[in-house]
Amino acid sequence: MVGDSDGKRQYTEDDIGIFVTLVRDDGTYVEAEIVRVFCPVCGEEFIGTKRDAGGFIAGHRAYHEHENMSDLIAESMGGV
Repeated sequence: MVGDSDGKRQYTEDDIGIFVTLVRDDGTYVEAEIVRVFCPVCGEEFIGTKRDAGGFIAGHRAYHEHENMSDLIAESMGGV
């Protein structure tokens, strides 16, 4: 794991499967497992805690649903 300029942790493939304790503004995460997930639509990947991975997945789902809805609206308006 490497740090960035904000002092936040950045995880790498070498960290997958390890457990860490994180102290954040919203609480302390004890034994947080580092995982890798990917978006099945676009293939973007994320490595981090399960909690953050959930945000990644939910964010991608919302983004792609919006993208799909925008495409449908454009098609129904004649490609505007």
